[in-house]
Amino acid sequence: MKKKALLFLFSITFLLVRAQEQPAAYAVSDEYTLWNFQKGDTAYVFADVAYVRENADTKSKLVDSLQEGAMVVINSEGYNGSTIRGFYAPWYKISFIKDNVKKEGFIWLGLLALNSILNQEGEQFIYGFKKFRSFTENSPSYYDAELKVFDRKKKVIARASYQAEVNDQTGTETKILGGMGLKNIKNIHRSAFLGEACGIATQYYYFAWTGQELIHFPNKMSVSDAGVFYYDETILFPSEHKGDPTMIYKKIVEGENIDDNLDEPNYKETKSQKKYTWDGKTLSELIEMR
Repeated sequence: MKKKALLFLFSITFLLVRAQEQPAAYAVSDEYTLWNFQKGDTAYVFADVAYVRENADTKSKLVDSLQEGAMVVINSEGYNGSTIRGFYAPWYKISFIKDNVKKEGFIWLGLLALNSILNQEGEQFIYGFKKFRSFTENSPSYYDAELKVFDRKKKVIARASYQAEVNDQTGTETKILGGMGLKNIKNIHRSAFLGEACGIATQYYYFAWTGQELIHFPNKMSVSDAGVFYYDETILFPSEHKGDPTMIYKKIVEGENIDDNLDEPNYKETKSQKKYTWDGKTLSELIEMR
């Protein structure tokens, strides 16, 4: 009887330890997210302050807190998540080093940057979501998003807020461009939210970096529905159009199928453009009088 009792106690203890390692109350999430992290990936804290918890729950014991820009390593698949700041995201188990000590815990995905990239000087650009705003009669739904720039010492040296129209996109990517022929511009940061299905737009957001300030430049988007319509915008900077170094052009092409045959569509195409000027300090849109 004593052996059976000891075996029973050992089994209970083992199960409790396992429950602490991987909480059974949280199922693995198979939902796709824009972050699309895999085990072993490096990620960065986007929120000003991010709380790391013992388990995947906002009410779980606090393990530590991390400041914006802190690096973490993804150590698990996503667990079913929480709706915070107006949007849903899963939790991930992470590891990180703080005060020369390696620690582990769970973090809500919405606190991490969507992407990160360095320019040639080692300045880091990250962007993420601050809050989701539901649609109203006067406005479509969007995310309050923000782009942050860190110097080599991990200090925030600039930030810029914008509205990201994200709805059913399947991924995100980031790119650092050069000055593109524009006066007083070191880099242009471009982030994209990718719509790879019919009727889902791909959105591009541009920010010019002067070395001290982020300036929101014209966005662009493209969307199509096979055999029905297409809409495509192209941004041309001075180094691309080879003309006036103060001018930026947005070329717009719209096509609409005017036949009933979707397999062999006959598109009626319309072209237009928008013009912007950059004087080295200020971006302005030129409105043509008709």
